[in-house]
Order: sequence, then structure tokens, then C-alpha cells
Amino acid sequence: MVFPENQLKSTCMKKLLLLLLFPLLGFGQHNFSIIKSNLVWEKVFPGTVTPEEMMKQIKLTGKCQYVDFNYDVLDFCISYTPDDFKRYGYRNLPDPSFLSEGGICTGMIEFKEGRYKVTVFKLECYDPVDGIVIYPVNNYILKDGEMRDSDRYERSLSYYDQYFSYLFDKMPEGKTW
Repeated sequence: MVFPENQLKSTCMKKLLLLLLFPLLGFGQHNFSIIKSNLVWEKVFPGTVTPEEMMKQIKLTGKCQYVDFNYDVLDFCISYTPDDFKRYGYRNLPDPSFLSEGGICTGMIEFKEGRYKVTVFKLECYDPVDGIVIYPVNNYILKDGEMRDSDRYERSLSYYDQYFSYLFDKMPEGKTW
């Protein structure tokens, strides 16, 4: 026989357990994959954006190092700083040091009717010690061609994932600040 007081405790415990597990369930879900021992971010966005509109959007971010449209592919190189990740939860101390100085990412955008695919195939960061030399992020996140099993690195990929999604998502018509 279950008493109402015990039933209430049981229900509260189940809800508390679900709340604690919820962040863990979403953890590790990102748009990164490993292709030929290289970390690659790839995402398909719905939308009818033109290459010219996307070039303009990339330039307006203030992060554009290079953008060009050739042979039906838009090539780009953009920079990032630790401040770009703060809105997604980045904190200097518990997160890996390779995020502390920012870096550069290089990729391409392919367009098809009603959608476009963004691929970031080169992700680099400035040396956390001197801030000048640039290193592939692969050196930090991958070991022997596999992703390191660490919450810190999963969090890092989550920051990149959210930042890239924000950067390349075309704002629907009629939406304003």
C-alpha cells in the first residue's frame, strides 16, 4: 500500500532525476564529424538565400577574413574570439585553454534550391600562451583520429556548433531585432 506522502516523494524524486538527466541527454549532440582524421562541422540550412546575400551576411558579421564565390561554391574564412562563445556558456577556467585566444575557421557553402550546406573543414586556434602562432583544433580535440572522451571537449564543440549555426542561419524575411 502506497501512502499519499510516499507517492508525493516518489513523484518529486522522478521529476528531480529527469531534471538532472536532461542536460546530459542533449550533451554531445552537435554537427561535427571526423573525416580522414580531421574535425569537420557540417550543417544543412533550409532557405532560399543567394550566394550574394550570404556573402553580404558574412561580411556584415565583422568576422570575415576572406569570402569569395567560385564555381557554385562560396569559400570563406572567418575569425572568432572567446567573447563569441560567452552567450553559449563559455567560461575561461573550466573550459579548454585553446578557446582562450580565439582563432580562424575556413569552409565553404554549397547552394541548392530551398537549402544550403555549410561545411567548416579547417578549424584553428591561436596558441593560448603567446596568442600569435596558430594550431589546428584537431591537435586538442582528437587523439589517434578519435574524439577525446571529455566533457570539456564536448562543451567546446557545442560552443563552436552554436556559434556556427548562429552565424550562418539566414534570418527569415520580415524578422527584425
